[in-house]
Amino acid sequence: MKQTEASTPVFSLYYIAIDTEAGVTNEQFEQFVREKGCQIPCYPGWRWTLLRGLRGERAGQFLMLYEIENAGIRDRYQRADGNLTALARQFWRDRPHAQQLLREWQQLGTFSALPTIYTDYRLLAENKKSTVQDGPRYRERPGEEPEARVIGIHNLALRPDVKAATFETFIAENYQRIEDYPDWKFRLLKGERGNRLDQYVVMMEIASLAALDVFYPEPDIATDQAAIFASAHRDTKQMYEEWKQLASFSGSPQIYTDYLAVAESQCCGDDKGV
Repeated sequence: MKQTEASTPVFSLYYIAIDTEAGVTNEQFEQFVREKGCQIPCYPGWRWTLLRGLRGERAGQFLMLYEIENAGIRDRYQRADGNLTALARQFWRDRPHAQQLLREWQQLGTFSALPTIYTDYRLLAENKKSTVQDGPRYRERPGEEPEARVIGIHNLALRPDVKAATFETFIAENYQRIEDYPDWKFRLLKGERGNRLDQYVVMMEIASLAALDVFYPEPDIATDQAAIFASAHRDTKQMYEEWKQLASFSGSPQIYTDYLAVAESQCCGDDKGV
C-alpha cells in the first residue's frame, strides 16, 4: 500500500462538551449548529461533521470529525503543536461575521480549538471497494428525513511484544482482502499529533442508522444477516482472525463509540462573506 502525502487525507477528532452547568441541552446545541454554526467557514481543503455518541464509551457526547485533503493542507493552518499558523490567524481576521458565530457557539459548548482534547490521524488503509461513496455525512432536504451517517471510532491495541511495523506491514499487505457489509466502509487510522500519538483506530463509516441495525442493532450482538455475510466472505473472516493475532479488533473489550452525524459544515473557506 503506497500512498503519498499529497493524496492521503488526514482525519482529526476533537472532543466537544456542552455547558450543561448553564442548562444547555443536546437538542439546543444541535439546533444551533444546524441553523447557524454550520455557517462557520472551514479552511480551504477542510470540512467538519458534528457527531453525537449513539452507544459505547461516549454515548450522548459530541465529537467533531474533520476530514482534511492532505497533511500539507493541514499544515498551512495548524502547527504541529496544535496552534494556529499565521495564515490561519489571518483567515479569521478576514471573517468578522464568522468570529461572531464562533462566539455564539462557545456560549453553548466548546469548539475544535486548544485546549480541546484532539488527535490528528493519518490514513493507513481503507476499503476502496466499499459501497459508501464520498459525500455529505449529514444533509437536510425540505420535506425529507435528514440523511445522517454513523461513524464508529474503535480504539485498538497491539498484543504483547508485537511491533508497530509488524502490524502495519500486515495491514498493508492484507487490507485488500476486506469486504465490508453493504453500506459500510472500513478505514484504519494512526494518531500522529495531539493526545493519542501512535495509537490505532478503526473508523467505520456507515451510510445510515438503518444500515447499522441490519447487522448490529445492539452493541456487539450480530444479526443472522451478519453471520450469513461472514459465511459468504470467508477470506475476510480469515484475515480478521490473522489480525487478532497481532492486535485487538473492533468492539469490546476495547474502548469505542458509535456516533451519529447531526450537523455538517456548509461554508467553503474561500468565502470571505461569512
